[in-house]
Amino acid sequence: VIDGVTGLHPINVNGAMFDLGNDTGIKHSFIDNTVQNGQTYYYAVAAYDRGFETTSIEGNFEGIPPSETTTILKKDINGNITTDINTAVITPRAPAAGYLAPEVTSFEGSGPGTGNISIEILNPDSVKSFDTYRLAFDENSPYRNSAHPEYSLIDVINGDTLINRQGSAGVEEQTPIIDGFTIDIKSDTAVVVDFDKTGWVTGNSNYIVQVGFDSRYEAAYLSRKINYPADFEIKLVEPGQGDLSFPATTFSQPIQSNIIVNNITEGNEHFQFIFRDISNNGLFDVATDSTRGDAIFFAFGDSLGKKATNFSNLHVSWSVTLLKDTTIAEDQQKAPQYGDIFKVVNKKPFRKGEFYEFTLKGQAFDKNKAQKGLDSVIVVPNPYVGAASWEPLSTEVGRGERRIYFMHLPNQCTINIYTISGKLVDTIEHSSTISDGQKSWDLVSKDGMDIAFGVYVYQIDAPGVGRKIGKFAVIK
Repeated sequence: VIDGVTGLHPINVNGAMFDLGNDTGIKHSFIDNTVQNGQTYYYAVAAYDRGFETTSIEGNFEGIPPSETTTILKKDINGNITTDINTAVITPRAPAAGYLAPEVTSFEGSGPGTGNISIEILNPDSVKSFDTYRLAFDENSPYRNSAHPEYSLIDVINGDTLINRQGSAGVEEQTPIIDGFTIDIKSDTAVVVDFDKTGWVTGNSNYIVQVGFDSRYEAAYLSRKINYPADFEIKLVEPGQGDLSFPATTFSQPIQSNIIVNNITEGNEHFQFIFRDISNNGLFDVATDSTRGDAIFFAFGDSLGKKATNFSNLHVSWSVTLLKDTTIAEDQQKAPQYGDIFKVVNKKPFRKGEFYEFTLKGQAFDKNKAQKGLDSVIVVPNPYVGAASWEPLSTEVGRGERRIYFMHLPNQCTINIYTISGKLVDTIEHSSTISDGQKSWDLVSKDGMDIAFGVYVYQIDAPGVGRKIGKFAVIK
């Protein structure tokens, strides 16, 4: 929740202050890219309150520091670990040979919002194959420019509403994990000019085009200003061939111009505009004896797509003003020509009727890939030198458990381990899901004896997939 609570809490405990965070909103996942397969890790998620602070009637600053929920790890005398509800125990593993990870097979969006939607698969086992989902936005502002629209997530195949009208909290947020995936929503919450994409589409004029709100007309139009969430094209045409402008004041008349304004976001051609024609020549230009020229304002009525019918329901958005670049000599100035097109692009929030639809494919097994993947089967560590980092600490007298891993195995296979002379040391059966391609061995023979140091041969037989023979070494 983005609530403005940030920084260090002023009440300290033995000199330490509680960090209240950066107010970035709730994240429903954390990805650790530093882990090692086979090593056990412990993660905890704690909630905390905001504490309390006040000033007493004597003027003393007092308060209570924040408190947080428990994160408990306990180890009993047998070495067993127990946790509370806020703590998780994770052991990463390699997938089986032939494993095909779940993926987004199709993704399409409909709407003008300039934010970004991305799908992140976090729990491959939970992803449903060929289920289609729709992320739909809704809001009821007259101009569809609400900074925080609501969104819903619908399972299109089953008709289930998985998230119902959740309010968008900020610029970046993440949905809860559903069916093994989460959606990252990055929104442009404010309607502002995107200057990186605004400019001449055709033409080579070196005039400065000022997009924003012309300060010369603040008294006339600032109170009517609405940041209209649409992109526009201004096309210069022959004199008298443009559109009639909307009256600039209650006492003025429309002007026959040489420009046509198109709203390309909504497909609305001949969009209304106010033309402040300084030269009174019906041309969108800069007078020869001036550096600051004409201005136009995009004009509209009291809601999105609605025309203004009179001055009482008139609203305006961005202005576009022509200026000469005073750093360029007069004989080098290049005025816009008939046929030139200038484009104004805005960043826009997601709006009512906008949606993104995507289909997922669950994890799967590919036999051909599994056959090729047998070459990738390895033993780690190899050589095994005295110990491995993932071996559990011993609570008993003696060395404790030793452990190596066979990695990238087929999900169904038999591992036979032999001495270099061909004597069978142990047989291990591996039967798992397609997402689990590793098997540990405690370096104990089938007779219950710790194996000696030396070189060993392993043979992996996977029905329907193939056979792999390799070696590993155990060094004292």
